[in-house]
Amino acid sequence: MRLVRDVLEWRDVEGEIVVLDLRSATYLAVSGAGAVLWPALLEGAAFGQLAAVVVERFDVAPARAAADVETFLGQLVAQDVLELAEPDAALD
Repeated sequence: MRLVRDVLEWRDVEGEIVVLDLRSATYLAVSGAGAVLWPALLEGAAFGQLAAVVVERFDVAPARAAADVETFLGQLVAQDVLELAEPDAALD
């Protein structure tokens, strides 16, 4: 999975990621764990890698981290800013 980089402009503003979707001129704000995950998503990190980042950074249980990452990714998909390279394995 990877963010749709060619249509997004983004900046880190004091720990919050502010994103402009150039297709729709829609602004998104990503904070907290999402802001921590943003750089990994730019690199195309796998689901397990993202969950591990949340566990390490926020000291939460792996199951909680996985659930939070799944929710966040679902929000990005709903906003059409996340590409799922392999739809059947996207959340593995």
